[in-house]
Amino acid sequence: MHRRRRLTRAAQLAFCLGPALLSAAPSRPARAQLAPPAQPPRPASAAQPPSPPPPPPAAPPLEVVVTGTRTPESSQRATVRTRVVSREEAERRGATNVGEALDGELGVQVNSSAYGALGNPSAIQIQGFDLDRVLVLEDGERVIGDSGGAIDLSSLPLSDVSRIELVTGPTSSLYGASAIGGVVNVLSAPPARPGFSGRGRVEGRSRAGLLAQASGAYRGERAWASADASFQREDSLTLLEDSAATALPGRAQHLVGLRAGAALGRGIDVRLRARWIHDEQDGIEQPPPLPGLGVYLIDVPEVTDRFTLHLTETLDLGGGSSLRLAAGRQWAYRTSERNLRGSPQSELRERTGSLQSYEAIATIAQGRLTWVAGARAEVESLTQELERTTVSTSGIFESNVDEVPDTELGSAAVYGQLAWKLTDSLTVMPGLRGEYWPRYGAVLAPRLALAYRPAPSLTLRISGGRGFRAPSAKELGFSFDHSGLGYILEGNPELAPETSWGANGDVTWIPREGLTVRAGAFANWVDDLIDFDPKPIDTSGGVDTYTYMNVAKARTAGVELSATLQAASWLRAEAGYAYLWTRDDTDDRPQPLSGKPPHTAQAALRADLPLQIELVARLRTISSAFIEVDEHGMTRRAPGFTTLDARLARPLWPSSQAYVGVRNLLGAQKDPNRRNDHRPLEGRTVYLGVVAELPWEDS
Repeated sequence: MHRRRRLTRAAQLAFCLGPALLSAAPSRPARAQLAPPAQPPRPASAAQPPSPPPPPPAAPPLEVVVTGTRTPESSQRATVRTRVVSREEAERRGATNVGEALDGELGVQVNSSAYGALGNPSAIQIQGFDLDRVLVLEDGERVIGDSGGAIDLSSLPLSDVSRIELVTGPTSSLYGASAIGGVVNVLSAPPARPGFSGRGRVEGRSRAGLLAQASGAYRGERAWASADASFQREDSLTLLEDSAATALPGRAQHLVGLRAGAALGRGIDVRLRARWIHDEQDGIEQPPPLPGLGVYLIDVPEVTDRFTLHLTETLDLGGGSSLRLAAGRQWAYRTSERNLRGSPQSELRERTGSLQSYEAIATIAQGRLTWVAGARAEVESLTQELERTTVSTSGIFESNVDEVPDTELGSAAVYGQLAWKLTDSLTVMPGLRGEYWPRYGAVLAPRLALAYRPAPSLTLRISGGRGFRAPSAKELGFSFDHSGLGYILEGNPELAPETSWGANGDVTWIPREGLTVRAGAFANWVDDLIDFDPKPIDTSGGVDTYTYMNVAKARTAGVELSATLQAASWLRAEAGYAYLWTRDDTDDRPQPLSGKPPHTAQAALRADLPLQIELVARLRTISSAFIEVDEHGMTRRAPGFTTLDARLARPLWPSSQAYVGVRNLLGAQKDPNRRNDHRPLEGRTVYLGVVAELPWEDS
């Protein structure tokens, strides 16, 4: 009951601040685009002059990114390469959440079946790193509420998302802990149109799924506000016909959010984001039969509530300089159960986490020099309680255990970066971050990036830096009591941070209009990886007790090659290949890291067909992946697979579109009888829907 009271107070705080902000003076509108001057009418004549040649194709729209350097830059000229997946592109991929939007990116893996031991979350892998080693942000703020160290990207819907920015390689110099493999930044945006506007999307899926999204917004002279809501449900998925066990639980998710902005004075912009995501899942486990029990079922329902409150104030200092102040608060409440069907025997876990953060970032532009200086402080807290009901010949017993006592992790950081434009074609960007934790001291993370553009058609980038990851509260303080399975896993408060060194380089070449070729390479060296020690620290009564240790060392390296061709105004094609090499150097016999496929190849086609029909097709092939060497010296590998996604769309009326598509058309799917099979859990999925924007007019 006390958990629910805290949840209610958090909800009231998150949603009562919105009207207060809207009552303030509002924000300046975006500058209007100037229309070209009207041409005077041509005088009539007996002979018309020959028609002028068609104008050259319009330049691609300017795409501004911020994640790579924390300053707005054109993605084409950014010093650190930043990839962007817009909401429109995500929907072309048939995505309903951030995980589905990113699983088609080259060099990125989002595969829930690779994390079966954690409940199949859609965790991301970048450059061979996953779980806590890839930082996930929303509007620049770290996301909490993980599953066993993995942020489930399928739990982040696209309802209020404008675009997703992706930076690969160590970025701890700007973002601190967990940014060893890269950063995913999920960004929202103000309404683009003045006045009232809206957007809605309704979609049905073959897995008895339904998606409904709606947003309404108003943008005035000096203020804007947007309200977002979505609902999504999917039935459970069972892979074995003779088993009730669910590979994917039945799921229902609700989102309600408010975003607003206002100008409180000349050059002062304030923005608020408040959001609640409620997620319910109903899964079933069917363990192997036991003597005397036969076949039995365990119900594993789970309810998660995530609240986000984020307030930022930006002061325009003129000349490209600014000061940004941010304060954020998140709450994550998770209740998970394990109930033996037909018996009072049960387990109930209540987990509560929160994150409170404050950050200030100053950007000073001085001609060819752009300085960025920032400071951040945050406090994360975590608790977990276990209520257990057991049945024996003596009766029914209840117990209550603090699996994780109240644990607080605080940190403070200062960081700086200089973008020095030595010439019109060469930019040098050094950076440094110092971060301090009361539990285990300080870490320094430097980075150096260079961008060289000898010609408008050629861009070369190289960067190198240090990454680090602080131990999580789970690794410091958790005590997982799985005595019934023969083991206990305890936290270790003496853990040190993981550290890494990494280098990234890429070349972008535009040999002719409409053709872009890219090549990139990376290498990473990691020390003090945190893993559980395979040797138990204690054995008692047939139960082994393990703990976490800084025991592992690893290396990763790879290359990426891609090409994009705008063959005609109606036809666009893409192709790419990524190679990943990994080594676990912990043991005397180095071997690849588990579950990291070395080869990925993909191709995509987008065509505007007759009758205003848009066709999008994406083909992706992933090779087999090393899993382990068993006790007999045999190597186990996860099988490779190929997926094909296709989508057809057509406007119904201006600013609307009806579509039908299929994900995983070839039906690649996990075989539950095959150990370590990482093929997709969800097989072929057909969907159809409608998306529309208001006002109903051509944009």
